[in-house]
Amino acid sequence: MFGLALALQFGCNVLVNRPIQYEDARESAPLEVPSDLMVPVANPALQIPAVAGAAGTTDTAPPALGGGVAVARGNLPRATNSVLTLSDEPDSSWKRAGIALERGGCCTILSKDAARRTYGVQFNAAGPKPGFFKRMFGASAPDPSMTVQVTAAGEGTEISVLDSAGAVRTDDSAMTVLGVLEARLR
Repeated sequence: MFGLALALQFGCNVLVNRPIQYEDARESAPLEVPSDLMVPVANPALQIPAVAGAAGTTDTAPPALGGGVAVARGNLPRATNSVLTLSDEPDSSWKRAGIALERGGCCTILSKDAARRTYGVQFNAAGPKPGFFKRMFGASAPDPSMTVQVTAAGEGTEISVLDSAGAVRTDDSAMTVLGVLEARLR
């Protein structure tokens, strides 16, 4: 009985002698995007780190931060920083931000205040449905209304999204509004 079990265990390996193909695999060049298509944004968090001592024929360095904008829900861009910095005059940035908010499609402008350089906006895109425990124990969704503020900073301006108390918001809705501004103003 033991001999039969031993023969069944190792019999297949003796009869079939296949080489292990992945041992000789080499890194291939990345796919090239045709010139009439847009190159997708590479997320640095998803890059595979280079192995020390491995000889590669392709560039394995991760992309530089700030070159692309991550994508949030509804295929709207999502900012990576809570403050957007522009090298422009505050009044000009405030007008350009208003045009970007109107054309961006992510929110509705509720109010404008040129003296304080603020826009009261309401986020349009519906968020994901809260899970069972969030619905059960009363975790509420973030307020869709927020304030976009343009302030002078050095020789440029900073644009941030504030809540009703005046604190900088960093939730998904606020970062999406800031991402739309970043994509349209740069």
